[in-house]
Amino acid sequence: MAVQAQSAPDRGGAIPPDVFSRLSVDSRECLQRLLAHPEPAMPDFGLVKQAAVLIGLFERPGMELEVLLTTRAKTMRRQPSQTALPGGRVDLEDESVYHTARREASEEVDLPLDSQHVHYLTTLEPVITVLPLGAHHRNHIVVIPVVVFISDPTILDGLTRNPDEVDFIFSHPLRGVLDGFPSEQYRAGLERIGGEWWPHEEEFHSISDRLGVTGPHRMHRFRTSKSPIKGLTSDILIQAATVAYGRPPTYDIYAKDQEPFTAILSTVVAELPGILEQDEKDRLAGRVQEKGEKKVEWGAIDGGPGVRSAESWSAA
Repeated sequence: MAVQAQSAPDRGGAIPPDVFSRLSVDSRECLQRLLAHPEPAMPDFGLVKQAAVLIGLFERPGMELEVLLTTRAKTMRRQPSQTALPGGRVDLEDESVYHTARREASEEVDLPLDSQHVHYLTTLEPVITVLPLGAHHRNHIVVIPVVVFISDPTILDGLTRNPDEVDFIFSHPLRGVLDGFPSEQYRAGLERIGGEWWPHEEEFHSISDRLGVTGPHRMHRFRTSKSPIKGLTSDILIQAATVAYGRPPTYDIYAKDQEPFTAILSTVVAELPGILEQDEKDRLAGRVQEKGEKKVEWGAIDGGPGVRSAESWSAA
């Protein structure tokens, strides 16, 4: 099924000129690049589940362009205690992915749906979740990032987390994702090196190359003031920062032989119907594996030992 990127408000509509003029030069240029970024034509995603996330950008006086983030509740079934962008599954009644992203942000952090201070900028190219070896293709989710600018950052002070879904609400400078390190003014508030949230040796940006069901993938982790940015959230924000700042990151994004998300997405969309059909044939023939979820692992690129996934997945 294809989803609609349109049915969103006019791009950049009603950003107050006085607000725009008070932004830093960098932030103004970022918004202009995002407004000029062509909205992607959404393909038919077939049987792959779909979700949308909100990249909420804002600038406080004297600071940089930041992105609104959450730490998922530790009780969540998927990705507990991990950094996320507000968002969730696309419902059939959602008129657009913009509506999905805004609805989910309202449900998770109480960002007002009718706020005149939230301005649509663009929709970015879809990405797809990367799964460990042995996980079933049915676990894949296509995620569509929707970018907005919050022209009055004081409304963020009134956000309220939904305790069933969110443990913390925080933010991070977008340029810090592009550079691999935040500017000096943000460093004092970062989580402690060696602590629960940042057990890595690297000071700001850690990577590891792993092998999943769709091939090699580079895992990026960025140190923040709360939970680290990693996983699909890091992939999405790298894309957003690259578009906004008009330049590539200062580090290599991809592992050796890693395919782009467009190729991975096409492969999963094409193969999933046949996989599900074979599953049904196996079920009817009595060749069904034990139901439920199993622990699976990420393979090592260099041929070393794999790394056990922290989560359980429906196994292939």
